[in-house]
Amino acid sequence: MSDILTPDRHGLRARIRTQPPSTWLIIGVGVAGWLLRMWAVLVYRPTCDTGAADCYTLAGDAFYGHFQANLLNEGFGFINPLEYNFNDGLVIDSAGDPPLYATYLAAFSRLGFDGITDHRIASTFAGLALVVGLGFFVRRLAGDVAGVVAAVIAAVHPLMWINDIMLLSEGLYQPFIVLVLWASYAWLKDPTRRNVIALGVAIALTALVRAEAVTLFAFLVVPLVWWTRTFDRREKVRQIVLCGVAGLLVLSPWLVYNNLRFERTVTLTTGPGTVMMAGSCDEAWSGESMGFWANCFGARDLWDEMEAELPGSTLTGEDRVAYDASVRDEFNRRKAIEYTLDNLDRYPLVALARIGRSLEFFRVGHTLRMNYLVEGRWEEPSTIGLGLYYALLPLTIVGGVVLRRRRVRLTPLLAMWPMIMFASATTFGLTRYRVPIDIAMIAMAAVAISWLHGQLRAATKEPA
Repeated sequence: MSDILTPDRHGLRARIRTQPPSTWLIIGVGVAGWLLRMWAVLVYRPTCDTGAADCYTLAGDAFYGHFQANLLNEGFGFINPLEYNFNDGLVIDSAGDPPLYATYLAAFSRLGFDGITDHRIASTFAGLALVVGLGFFVRRLAGDVAGVVAAVIAAVHPLMWINDIMLLSEGLYQPFIVLVLWASYAWLKDPTRRNVIALGVAIALTALVRAEAVTLFAFLVVPLVWWTRTFDRREKVRQIVLCGVAGLLVLSPWLVYNNLRFERTVTLTTGPGTVMMAGSCDEAWSGESMGFWANCFGARDLWDEMEAELPGSTLTGEDRVAYDASVRDEFNRRKAIEYTLDNLDRYPLVALARIGRSLEFFRVGHTLRMNYLVEGRWEEPSTIGLGLYYALLPLTIVGGVVLRRRRVRLTPLLAMWPMIMFASATTFGLTRYRVPIDIAMIAMAAVAISWLHGQLRAATKEPA
């Protein structure tokens, strides 16, 4: 047996010894980035239940993910954690978010790590995957220096690590976006049907973390495949369809599961109507909050209309009737669309405001305040993150030019912009929506810094 194993051990050692220094640098930066996240969880903003500004209190979307994970671990399946926790264990089916983030946390709950801090620490491992994965991806795209620089920026960028420590699904979304970029450039290098299937699988898995990623089939796959000169139009159509079918097969268990348990048709979540409603009132269409979200249901005083359509839904205590989540969401979606159609003449301006919010070009000060006063993202990381975003903008443009001159297709990186712009235009503008763009910017900025480093070295070597 030892004779069989020895060559493998020697081969592994040889591969380790022959790794370039950048491999260990990227891994080292990843570990350092993970330690920064651990420090943020345990020291900078430790878990508390007071709502104080110097600690972390579970709330909002994070509440859903944390308790959904624990309910999964207890065998309840995907049910509404708010109803279960605040209404005497009431069990109501829910698909408020796609399933992958809660499932990821549930794996740690299964091992006994089911506390809030436990789950925050679990999310830091997703941050580690982001840093290392992005570093290796950019190294493959533009060389050793670019890879290390990308890892460093991803490790320290507040808009990256804050999602991990806040227990937001964007924390897991980040490494999956890197996976999509890997799969895209793998297809560009070798545009086979097998690789286009892998790309479809990667996008579908990402959509099971954040639903808007499903639009990458339109914004990434179609232009990526259609603009290639490698094969004819028939093969292009074949590969686009094949990519979509592969993605659909990955999504189908969740889609089938949802449509067997809900009264109305449900795709990835039962939340689109709720999200659309938050941006469908005068408060979100004008004034200081234009383009942001608001309590539009209350502002429009829709309680009586809901009660008339869904009797008992607005009552409290034992008289309250808990309706199917898809039914409530359909009501919200319909009312949100009605408001938009009634104000269609102003929609283009509002859509631009929403996009401007997400891209930090409109009402920047207000968005920043909302990030730390309402979204709970704390003032220091929000402010530093905003500054770093602006600092990366010119470098992103330079990096894009450098890649283009090297004949590297930019489609996978640039596809992140229309995806986020579409999501913002149809809902509202939010900084954390921009995660895929921030990742693309880090990659392209790292290419620019690497190129500038090369230019500087070349200039210093020239004779006087």
